[in-house]
Amino acid sequence: MLEPLRILANNFLSPLLVLGIRLFMADIFFTSGLIKFKSFLNGQWDTTVYLFRDVHPLPGIPAELAAIGGTGGELVLPILLALGLFGRAGAAGLLVMTAVIQFAIPAEYGLMNADHYLWMMLLAVPLVMGPGKFSLDHLLLKFIRKS
Repeated sequence: MLEPLRILANNFLSPLLVLGIRLFMADIFFTSGLIKFKSFLNGQWDTTVYLFRDVHPLPGIPAELAAIGGTGGELVLPILLALGLFGRAGAAGLLVMTAVIQFAIPAEYGLMNADHYLWMMLLAVPLVMGPGKFSLDHLLLKFIRKS
């Protein structure tokens, strides 16, 4: 009786859960990166640099470099995570970004947020378990094993 449920959970529900986590987290970061990128396209990049210089500076990193790296990470890593292409790397990068936001930026800048702990736990799932069956990593691995 329980065996079919276990098979269903392992073969469909668990990969579906990991996919949901990947898409949820990718949306959060990609949306943030897209806002910053649009500010660049609209000639308002100085607003993004201002954020990294005065609102949430990264200790020891010039604001311009932090703005470019942060925006790039928020655009590229979520795509990798959502597609499940190098999914563990995407999850690891976003997990590091979240940890930096939560722990490295001084508390007086007001970025500490309980949501970040949830994000870190959710990002740990594809990092530890892999991106799952509904991912390009899984398809590529199947293809490589056949050849």
